[in-house]
Amino acid sequence: MQLDENKIAEEMQKMEYEPLLPIELKLIRWSITIGVVSLVLLYWISSTFFPAAHGV
Repeated sequence: MQLDENKIAEEMQKMEYEPLLPIELKLIRWSITIGVVSLVLLYWISSTFFPAAHGV
């Protein structure tokens, strides 16, 4: 198992740094935005239609 981990570490050190492409950055930003908006929307729906679950 240790030998495999050493090989993986060596291969990763050999790899060149590749910056993210603009489209990859755009996809990451969209994904985070959709996730945050979904959480806020679901919390609002939950507190509006199921207030007993929020201790109100």
